[in-house]
Amino acid sequence: MIMKKAILLLAYGGPEKLSEIEPFLKRLLRREALPPGLVSRVEKKYEAIGGGSPLPAICREIRNKLALKLGDLPIFLAFRYAEPSIETVVKEMMAQNIGEIFALSLSPHSSTISSAAYYQALEKVSAGHNLQLVRLENWYREAAYNQLLAARIVETARNRGFKLEDKETRLIFSAHNIPQSYLEQGDTYVVEISANIKAVKELLPTTCISSLAYQSKGQAPGAWLEPELENHLLQLKEEGGRNFIIVPVSFSMDHLETLYDLDLELQDFCTRHQINLCRSRPANADDDFIAMLAQFIRGRLNL
Repeated sequence: MIMKKAILLLAYGGPEKLSEIEPFLKRLLRREALPPGLVSRVEKKYEAIGGGSPLPAICREIRNKLALKLGDLPIFLAFRYAEPSIETVVKEMMAQNIGEIFALSLSPHSSTISSAAYYQALEKVSAGHNLQLVRLENWYREAAYNQLLAARIVETARNRGFKLEDKETRLIFSAHNIPQSYLEQGDTYVVEISANIKAVKELLPTTCISSLAYQSKGQAPGAWLEPELENHLLQLKEEGGRNFIIVPVSFSMDHLETLYDLDLELQDFCTRHQINLCRSRPANADDDFIAMLAQFIRGRLNL
């Protein structure tokens, strides 16, 4: 029997409605019992952005658009911390006689809780089965991806009336924070983000002033990456920055960390501190992102 090939898109996941928040958090934190009050605190955040995460729906749109671009090649979608889980989807793929899986993480950079965790889970559920796994990694290096990020920055500046070449305009690339211990264990997250930022900056005015900061710090004890976004903004304001553009570089899609942490929580912080702030939008399921992913997949699969 000839085994078939298929693409498997992997993503973080997220609760699309309030009833999904508790199981999502249990998977994410790997705990059967959650800290008191955590679910209600997280519920309030999701209520503030419409009652759920848009990320799963964006991922489904990406899958559907890619399917149109790639023709007969089947495309599946699985989430690490939500349903359908990686285990569920791999079983479905095997039932359809798929023996070669080309796995592509929709998180642009690898970290212990994102792409690395997705691939680890995929390898675990595939163990003992006649499956060939191929990782389609590092698409953040693609020229077309960096061009679309740069174009969104230029668009954001133009819409807000900011001039990127102006010394009072500061570009802040914002990445999700992770514990410092991850890097000490070999996590390549910061290295990949720095390379991504360098490629984007080469497409912007040479006088553009930029920096990297970290957002959405978790509650785990120990040192986390610095500078934290809020403190960094205050420092840059003291140094003469007046107009700030946040680029959520570690997120390819909108979800709680952009719609709540940046658009609501950080914006409120900036209003209180009289900081003029806006942010660029991520790739989401926009046509330029789909075209880039399709080209990347074709190149890796020699289609």
